[in-house]
Amino acid sequence: MRQRAKGSNVDETSPSHSSENKERAATGSCHFIVFGLLVIVGLLAAIYFLLPPTSDVREGPQFTGAYAVNDDLQKGARLFEGNLPGPESFAIDKDGNLYTGLSDGRVVKIDLTTETYTLVTRIGDPPYDKCGQAEMMPHCGRPLGMRFDNDGNLIVADAYKGLFSINPSTGNKELLFKPQKSGDLSCHMWNNPVVLSNGSIFFTCTSNMIAYHRISDPDFSVEEYLWQPHTHNDSGGLFHYNSVTGSTTLVMKEQLFCPNGVSKSSNDDFLVVSDMVRGRIAKYYLKGPKAGKWDTFVSSLPGMPDNITPSKRMPGFWVAIPMVRPNALLDFSYQWSLMQLVQAKLGLINPLDYPNSALHTVVVLFDEEGRVVRSLHDPSGKVVMGATEVVEMDDELIIGSWFAPFMVKLKY
Repeated sequence: MRQRAKGSNVDETSPSHSSENKERAATGSCHFIVFGLLVIVGLLAAIYFLLPPTSDVREGPQFTGAYAVNDDLQKGARLFEGNLPGPESFAIDKDGNLYTGLSDGRVVKIDLTTETYTLVTRIGDPPYDKCGQAEMMPHCGRPLGMRFDNDGNLIVADAYKGLFSINPSTGNKELLFKPQKSGDLSCHMWNNPVVLSNGSIFFTCTSNMIAYHRISDPDFSVEEYLWQPHTHNDSGGLFHYNSVTGSTTLVMKEQLFCPNGVSKSSNDDFLVVSDMVRGRIAKYYLKGPKAGKWDTFVSSLPGMPDNITPSKRMPGFWVAIPMVRPNALLDFSYQWSLMQLVQAKLGLINPLDYPNSALHTVVVLFDEEGRVVRSLHDPSGKVVMGATEVVEMDDELIIGSWFAPFMVKLKY
């Protein structure tokens, strides 16, 4: 039975009164939404004006001049398509034989003439039946960067297991450096080595932090690596392995956000190190008055740099850029870890979609002064996808990828 308010002849449940209640509720909701938006804007303003940036990412250069977009990489040819999972890096021995590491833990020797490859060794231990699945990488291993030392041994950085020396003829492997579980010599992704003429080895750690979205999972997997540009983790670094004493030390850590590739100058007087999140390349001095110090080699790249290899035709370096910097907004937000965290939490960014969304890949040749000599592009991923390394082999470029099941050969 309907009730009337005392002293009133108006029925509270009448259509007109119900309409007024709805209007008040709608007005209150609008006020709440506006207030919430003002709070969010205020917080973002505080982040921008009051908190220091976590990195000095600068807006990427425009695709003009030496960086002008072209389709040069699309003139290459895919080899082993569907049968070579994730050839991240390459090494060439003194006889011109080519080697690479695969995402299932295998290290293989490649015959480009017959388009076949043979097994050299496996980084992990048996059983191998599930190798190739991402969750099995900590067991099976994931060989990333590789270079030959002066004695003809293949030096391989495995993402999980550390630094290996492999006899390419017998497949016997020696663990040069076993990661620690904590402290300066711990890491969740060992990445890339370079061997100096004196036998010393420098190698990189990309990150020593499990990404926040899997913080409760004690096992690190490849997904974490894809999140690192969005977490602003500067816990990676550059390490030195002394081949005489067998000791390893951390030599460069400060302000390196996801360091990847490393290479040496033609006379071993400095190293260059990819600083992925910053979109730049750092320079670490080995000789002279600045020995042990570092500065910037290239301050702003059109994308996120991966592996670096020396050019054989000139004193200089090839830099692989698996993905270009998509827009100015992301360039801006890369400077603020909290903004990245909010974007990730809201689902506005998903680095696991990079293979599908960032198809534009670039490789760039620099001289030893950091000047751009040439850039080669595949704007749509038609031939080259997610390029991680470029090596010169006779009159050809060999291009690898961290995820594509093929390699690319390009006349150069």
